[in-house]
Amino acid sequence: MKYISFVVPCYNSQDYMEKCIDSLLIGKEDVEIIIVDDGSTDKTGKIADRYQKKYPTIVKAIHQPNGGHGEGINTGLKHATGKYFKVVDSDDWVDKKAYKEILKKVKKIDADLIVMNYVYTYTDGRENQTINFSNVFKNNEVITWDQIGKFKLTQYLSLHSMMYKKSVLDEAKIDLPKHVFYEDNLFIYLPLPYTKSIYYLDVDFYQYFIGRADQSVQEPQLIKRSSHQVLVTKEICNKYDLDTIENKKLRKMMYRECVFVMTIGVIFSRLAYNEEGEKQYLELWESIKKSNPKLYKKMKHFTMASMVSFKGKFGRFLSIKGYRLAHKLVKFN
Repeated sequence: MKYISFVVPCYNSQDYMEKCIDSLLIGKEDVEIIIVDDGSTDKTGKIADRYQKKYPTIVKAIHQPNGGHGEGINTGLKHATGKYFKVVDSDDWVDKKAYKEILKKVKKIDADLIVMNYVYTYTDGRENQTINFSNVFKNNEVITWDQIGKFKLTQYLSLHSMMYKKSVLDEAKIDLPKHVFYEDNLFIYLPLPYTKSIYYLDVDFYQYFIGRADQSVQEPQLIKRSSHQVLVTKEICNKYDLDTIENKKLRKMMYRECVFVMTIGVIFSRLAYNEEGEKQYLELWESIKKSNPKLYKKMKHFTMASMVSFKGKFGRFLSIKGYRLAHKLVKFN
């Protein structure tokens, strides 16, 4: 039985994908590693085929025309046979000790969502930073949303910290958009109403590499792809009527996610310091107002999203200065 299906979306990843895949191979026959070569033009495809040939019962190499990171995840979902499904980006890797601990646990527990810590690993001299959730979830215990604690301002569930049960993703009918960045927010958010039980393991599993100039979290890329975040924000804010979410704590957390992506959508738009960006963030607010007026009304007053949305040049100045200060103090990405 395959307990975990790892999907590794790869696009021109020849220089770093082997470190990622080697770290996953420790799981041996308990896991499957699905390498999705997303239309690469370098040696990525050949490397994927080499791993499949060497580890035919563990590794699947799949080649497809370029569709973006989200399409790589979609392809992984179609081929996954494991009980749990985990995305690992090709420039990241997992911690050996934590991985072994997780493998022991997944054979014994049954939860819709497994949450673990993740670590920002930097190349610019900054100290590595661990995102821990011990104040939110009980360690080594299957719980429901009613039993979770409060998230700190800097704590958000992410693609790196979450591992959904494959059946939950199937029930949620996950189908991420092609050629759209920041679609991982959709992967995080859309299955939440189908998630009834959570298991937290307080281990530093996922090692999130920060340092490549072309990474989507680097500021030039944030500006260039701000329209992608806006598209993702619209889909998240319009997907569910939160008043229909019965569990109060889950509803509150989902609302918090909406505020978060709205805040990021506004900031990404305004970072370019031009009128196009100003029009983009105003149109974002207007679209939510039309499609989900209840959520709009709630978010428009006294939230992070409203605080970064003051109109005009001075409002933009305050928003971006606040963003840069928070980035410096909190050291988030």
